[in-house]
Amino acid sequence: MHEQKISQFLKKSAHQLSHEAVQQLSLFLKLLIQYNESHDLTRIKDIDEIIIKHFVDSLYISSLIDIPSPLLDIGTGAGFPGIPLAIVHRNNFFILAESRHKRVEFLTIVKNELHLDNVELYPHLVTQKSFFNVNGVITRAVESIEDTLHRCRHFLTKGKFVIFMKGPAVDEEKIEKHDDYSLVVDKHYTLPDTKYQRRLIVYKKVTDEIKKLYYIHKDGTSPEGIAITSSENKRFKEFKKIAENPKKYNTTFVSGKKIIKELIDTKPQLCKYVIIYDGYTESDPDFIHLISKFSKQRIIILKKSLFNEIDITEADQPVMVVQVPALTQWDYTCRGLSLMIPFQDPVNMGAAIRSAVAFSVTHIIVCENAAYPFHQRAVRASAGAVFHCTIEKGPALHMLDTRTVPCPILALDMEGKHIYNYKFPQKAILLPGTEGPGLPAIDNAVKLSIPIHTVESLNAAVAVSIALYEWHKQNKNIEN
Repeated sequence: MHEQKISQFLKKSAHQLSHEAVQQLSLFLKLLIQYNESHDLTRIKDIDEIIIKHFVDSLYISSLIDIPSPLLDIGTGAGFPGIPLAIVHRNNFFILAESRHKRVEFLTIVKNELHLDNVELYPHLVTQKSFFNVNGVITRAVESIEDTLHRCRHFLTKGKFVIFMKGPAVDEEKIEKHDDYSLVVDKHYTLPDTKYQRRLIVYKKVTDEIKKLYYIHKDGTSPEGIAITSSENKRFKEFKKIAENPKKYNTTFVSGKKIIKELIDTKPQLCKYVIIYDGYTESDPDFIHLISKFSKQRIIILKKSLFNEIDITEADQPVMVVQVPALTQWDYTCRGLSLMIPFQDPVNMGAAIRSAVAFSVTHIIVCENAAYPFHQRAVRASAGAVFHCTIEKGPALHMLDTRTVPCPILALDMEGKHIYNYKFPQKAILLPGTEGPGLPAIDNAVKLSIPIHTVESLNAAVAVSIALYEWHKQNKNIEN
């Protein structure tokens, strides 16, 4: 019905649209007229005025600037400029933010009727709680430039744009110099074949700082994922069981952003859930981007008191639920230098494994009754090194059958020969004592000591690190 008129006006604006695009714009106009009174969409009643001041105005900027994608349309109202841009730029993605219920209802009808799969609706005000992974923001709303720039500051990354479609009298609110943005476009223009004067103002974000708030609504839901507020929640009870006995479930919690990022990058198949607490604020763009790759079914937002129950490292950072391999039994094979660890403290266990991997020792034998190497504290102390080595179950020290070990056992012992005078073999098993008691008598072992002064003894993990360093210094050109 309105196709010819829409096409004529757009041709005057040098917009040669496909027949399908014109048909969709015509249907949009029909719906706008149909729902205008009931949904309070626009005060303009004249059809020509609607086409010029809404449709042509929305699309004309395409001839002045490149349209970013994804693009957030703040205060879109009845869908301007977002809907016309989405119709014409079908390969771009648009998020339309509108908080008024009736207009959201109308936009939902338009999206469905026009089959706009490149449009997403955000039925809320854009606030400090909102966060979008977009390349630009656009607005025709009446809010001041300063207020909109502030509204976008926490989620726009460096180099992204804020596009203002304004009237000509905008000099009083235009900001020439801003701490976070640079003014890159200030364009006066008149819509073709009309007297309708417009002003295009574009700012580019020049700072890196962003902040994303993960939170739970008062209704117990979260826009970021699955919200859990009760200790009786079935999924939370499962998390508690894992925290109490990770070995039983071959699953652990990894705390700390650095380790989490590394695991997502290198071993995504192990990563099951990311758990974040209500009120947590993140400012690392890379971390935010990585987490956004998870489906909302795999992002858990916990009430802070519940989060504290599973975050036994007290790192106060996000944790990730990670599937870990079941430990296989050691077959008494020597692989270069193997490290046998009897430590019962998970922090010492993790620290020793961290040093081992750092010095190219990637075969770890964990003694029976030693700490679980994938305990949450061990993983954190290892800085993720437990995921980059082969870990096997070994016997208790008193059950070690030295006759079946095909390489020397190097036992760290205060009564042994000085380690700095010892020539390390290419293949051996390094064996420290347990914290406190030290080593029981090990038949056929080579005893090595680390000379120290003043103090009675070294921390067990420190002693291992010194021995590993000495081995690595002598054998750094040997590949295990």
